[in-house]
Amino acid sequence: MSLAEEGHLLIIGAGLAGYHTARQVRAQGHAGPITILGAEAHPAYDRPALSKAFLCGTTDLCDLYLDDPSDPLDARWVRSDAVTALSTEPLGVQTASGTFYLGDAVVIATGAEARRLSGHAIRSVEDAAALRAAPLAGARVAVIGGGFLALETAATCTTRGAGSVTVIAGEDLPGLRRLGRPVARALHSLHEQHGVRFTGAARALGVTRAPPDPQADQVVTLSDGRGIPADVVISAIGASPATEWLSRSALALDPGTQAVLADDTGFTGIPGVWTAGDCALWSAQRTGLRPVGHWQETVDQAQALAAALLGGSPSPMQEPYLWSDQHHVTIQAAGMLALADEVQVLAGSIEGNDLLVSYLRGGTEIGILGMNRLREVVRWRKSRRIRPAVLAA
Repeated sequence: MSLAEEGHLLIIGAGLAGYHTARQVRAQGHAGPITILGAEAHPAYDRPALSKAFLCGTTDLCDLYLDDPSDPLDARWVRSDAVTALSTEPLGVQTASGTFYLGDAVVIATGAEARRLSGHAIRSVEDAAALRAAPLAGARVAVIGGGFLALETAATCTTRGAGSVTVIAGEDLPGLRRLGRPVARALHSLHEQHGVRFTGAARALGVTRAPPDPQADQVVTLSDGRGIPADVVISAIGASPATEWLSRSALALDPGTQAVLADDTGFTGIPGVWTAGDCALWSAQRTGLRPVGHWQETVDQAQALAAALLGGSPSPMQEPYLWSDQHHVTIQAAGMLALADEVQVLAGSIEGNDLLVSYLRGGTEIGILGMNRLREVVRWRKSRRIRPAVLAA
């Protein structure tokens, strides 16, 4: 069921997915009202810089706003009013303020919430602002997690002058399971070159505020019995879909993650209800063909959803793409890395921080990753670009 030209679109969530869905709906010709409901007090903002430029203090929140003041989105924004319930008959949502909003279509884009072991996290601008205000110069910092967010944060803490930075990745090398041994060794080497230490495969079990070291504020207890004294602890151990408010709704949620299940246009199977972003699990994501929780994936979803919502033909989803900036190195990856059964080094070296790696499945290349290899990754993405089908006249 597509949205009528003058129909009212309700978007639940004022983050990346919600904003880009609204932008795409307008760009694809929808003339009806759009209402965007957000729990945060801020205008929609970009999150990737929170662990980098914003944490460093070289950029501020106003620089992260998604909307262009010279071309503002034609939509009604409702901030600081979290949605608490979804109604399918009539179609609409209830908010914490007691307001009920009717819509002709609803897009659920509530994102995800940080999993927090202890200490600081970096999911919202408030999280990043609290860490930015922390006295990091000379401090002992422990970062729990081994993904790109954890490694970006570790790199930024060294830039901020931390006395020491220890990463508790929970695996022998950071990114080993997801990216393969050559890339994991290269990431390990890159961070060690900048003084970052790793604890190996030991996992963080908890954080105590009664440490045996009287000079430390906290101690992170590891699964091998060690304790890591720290003045600042940062949790970067992933995020969970923000869907608790949907637990009693008619929507199908993934049993493991509680993400909203949808087809590959974002349609949930409930008439008029769609979903995108970190709170959603599209069909291709369930099978491992697409990544979850990456910026470009969310933007591409918004474009496909908007077309389907308006009754058009969605543009084909391109190869997955992700990037990360750590120290002086930009890491870019494209393709179905998670499905690879072989990893080959094409060029560069681990020590030189210029690795170029191919990911293969059954001998066929399905992905690529480069460290400061912009040209090669761009060329690979262009060669794999899927063009919309041209209908015969």
